[in-house]
Amino acid sequence: MAGTVHEFIVDEFKGLVRDQLTDIRRGNDRVAADFARDVRARGSPKIVNEDEGSHCPDGSFAHRYAEVECVILEVSHSQQRQDLPFLADEYILGSNGRTQVVIGIDLEYREEKGKEARVTVWRPRYFEEDGEAVLEAAETETGIFRAVDGSLVDGERILRIGLKDFWYWPDCLRIDDIPGEITILFSQLYEMVQEAEATVERRDHGHRKIQHENQLKRRRVRSPPQQLTESDEERFKAAEKRVKRQLSDEDSDYIPE
Repeated sequence: MAGTVHEFIVDEFKGLVRDQLTDIRRGNDRVAADFARDVRARGSPKIVNEDEGSHCPDGSFAHRYAEVECVILEVSHSQQRQDLPFLADEYILGSNGRTQVVIGIDLEYREEKGKEARVTVWRPRYFEEDGEAVLEAAETETGIFRAVDGSLVDGERILRIGLKDFWYWPDCLRIDDIPGEITILFSQLYEMVQEAEATVERRDHGHRKIQHENQLKRRRVRSPPQQLTESDEERFKAAEKRVKRQLSDEDSDYIPE
């Protein structure tokens, strides 16, 4: 069940981002519209980090000219919760800060633990240590949008992804001048998870119902591959001999000039 809920949420999240990018492209701000027109969903590519490890994010976006995935989505269940900060490290540090946002959606699938769901955001942050600039993947936002009892929490709270987050400096020198943002309400995240779980439950119920129905069925029967009979083989061998004899006769009639 977890895998299917997981995939549904990823698809719905991508859909929300794509819909808002479309709205920005149709808007009156030409700078934002032109930039948004070149933002692409990049699926789940294998991302190799500097330690030669690799990960495939659940979803990613970037400007068409960006060399790395700039906005990354990961959906995890409770048993993988502790892995999310380390994945953020891999994506952000492995790209030397070019990955601008890692979004982690964490779900509790174990019924005895309740239905809590939260979202966490990591971004690159630079600080100075012993006179040197150090890069880290900093947790900049976290919040619960579904309580243990399954109710909505902070429905009006907004998850923000700046349009400029889909590329990076210095490959885009005026990236900070790019206006616009993607906004996703916690209530939308909540509805996304609720619908994913309900869809999977309906599907599983339907499959169980079908399996218990008694219905006569007739399936097609595959024909066995055609086998050569003994007479077929003899006929083919005789034909081969005739061709060889003909070629031999033609060669013997050849007279060089």
